[in-house]
Amino acid sequence: MVKKKDADVEDVEENREQMPIRPQPSKIQVVVLTLGLSLLVLFAPLPRLNGQTDIIPDGIWPMDVGTVDWKACADVDDIPGSECGYIIVPKDYFDPSAGTASIALGRLRASSKNSKGTVLFNPGGPGGAGKPFVTKRGNLLQNYIGEEYDLVGFDPRGIGETFKDFSFGNFKRNTVLERSYDFAPNGTFEEIREVLLVQQRESNSLLETTFDVCRETMGEELKYMGTATVVRDMDYITAALDGPDALINFYGGSYGSILGQYLVNMLPDRIGRVAIDGIADAVAWSEKPSYQWYRQWLVSSENNYDQFVDGCSATGRPACPLARHKGENPSLIKDRIESFINELYYNPLPVPHARLPGVLTSGRARGYVQLLLQRPITWPKAAFDIASAINGDGSFILNAMEPNMYRDLERSAVSCNDNPPFALANVRPEDVVDELLYVYQNVSHFVFNVVTAEPDAGCQFWPVTPPERFQGPWNNTLSNPILVLSNTEDPVTPMDSALKVQDLLGESARLLLQDGPGHVTLALPSFCTASHVQAFFSNGTLPPKGTVCKPDVTPFPTVTDHSILYSSDQEQILMSMTSLHDAMMDAVSPYKAPPTVDGKCVKSESGKVAQAVKPPTAMLRPAQLANDWSVSGIVMVMDLI
Repeated sequence: MVKKKDADVEDVEENREQMPIRPQPSKIQVVVLTLGLSLLVLFAPLPRLNGQTDIIPDGIWPMDVGTVDWKACADVDDIPGSECGYIIVPKDYFDPSAGTASIALGRLRASSKNSKGTVLFNPGGPGGAGKPFVTKRGNLLQNYIGEEYDLVGFDPRGIGETFKDFSFGNFKRNTVLERSYDFAPNGTFEEIREVLLVQQRESNSLLETTFDVCRETMGEELKYMGTATVVRDMDYITAALDGPDALINFYGGSYGSILGQYLVNMLPDRIGRVAIDGIADAVAWSEKPSYQWYRQWLVSSENNYDQFVDGCSATGRPACPLARHKGENPSLIKDRIESFINELYYNPLPVPHARLPGVLTSGRARGYVQLLLQRPITWPKAAFDIASAINGDGSFILNAMEPNMYRDLERSAVSCNDNPPFALANVRPEDVVDELLYVYQNVSHFVFNVVTAEPDAGCQFWPVTPPERFQGPWNNTLSNPILVLSNTEDPVTPMDSALKVQDLLGESARLLLQDGPGHVTLALPSFCTASHVQAFFSNGTLPPKGTVCKPDVTPFPTVTDHSILYSSDQEQILMSMTSLHDAMMDAVSPYKAPPTVDGKCVKSESGKVAQAVKPPTAMLRPAQLANDWSVSGIVMVMDLI
């Protein structure tokens, strides 16, 4: 059911189960609402934060709710013909007196002659901005789902351009939140637990400080950043763009799958074409504190790690410089990586030539390995980075782990508004550490890295209560069935979550599995998966029950890969899917995307690598992947391992 929280007036409290504001008022309501807003503008100043008008774009006065304004996008990297704009929506869908909010929009028109309507897009996160994604990379998404729809990306509440004055403090630098947790690999259980408790208390203090600053900076605006409010915005956007009776079409991955699950269960009669990929468990997300998610969340991460070292062994050099020879026992490769990471606890590696010079600690190094599992197409590049660090040059890893400082706060605002309130006494550092240690010992040794890479912790300190928090039911019958996509070995959103959605929704959902590693099915392009996605958006065709697709690209090149030749159309699809995955991951990553290095000379700490090599994230065929990595720089590194 929908739960109404902290209503500011008695009428709202008494009617918390009422239907929220919808964008198709009667003529009388229009007159009354327009008059009321006009009086509000004339006689009451808008809420202001740090001297700036609340959320309204610069130079724009408050306008009637439902107003949409478009203009040509002006950034040099925007797609020609893309449109940028905003829509005015109710700030609080249960309290008209709260005023209005402006949601940033980006649109790429359908390239076919007759548009079938709008498909809304969310890149994930939470914290991913949809507007710039569509205006700058929307052509990739069109190539994937089809060209018959207008694509609209929106920046959810408090994210991107939807709130420009999101101030923050740089509290993370060189703390546990940046380094991740560190502990002696050969310590006793009690010794490790005591070390982790100290770091957990540090983490709690940092998060409490951060959230206090958020409260002082943004005030009550924080409470409107929850997923339930974003769903109301999606309903409003669709009605404004496609008409009051239009169904909602949506594509989202990772956190976008949570947003999708909220959408279809909050508005089951408003569902058109909805596809979600990389499925996170929305039930756990809405009911449990984050430290209790990981037993289920990470069930496939160790299998992904095994696939990484297995592929490295099968390929050998030069594509995987971590292997001493082709066919080396994969366990030896893993032992080599783990020994290096464990040694960093006692002897952190100085890295003076990174973009931000620092030290490579065991926590950071293991965090890098955990992140690489999500992007299998980059495994040769990741193997090169790790091999360079083993050889004494940690700059590639440290550059990849440079934090993007604002995204943790944007994500926290969403996850903490969605989390149920719980007392500080029920989330003691001892409780958190004990649960994480259980997961570390029994599920995945990457758990402590995920805690800092996926910043959802500390919600016991969250200072506001949202106007709406959705906690089910999650098994509604939908107006149209949705498409659920999942890899069989996703390291952070496991197949189990997708099976749960299928089980809850029954005939209202159809599951398509892709047999491979990585985060979301786009991690390794598959013509099979792409054809089913396009058929679904084109005419609602669902894949047969039990469909399992195979990727058409392998993380490490094989002999078979070298003989594959694709048509130009196939190459375009592969390029779009690979680049789309890169763009989605970069849009939501807590780390800054590294600058492109395309064969340019880069100074290395060790002096062993004379040339930076192009990351293999835009490869069209596996054979080309092997060729791009057959360079002297990699040979130099691998000969020293």
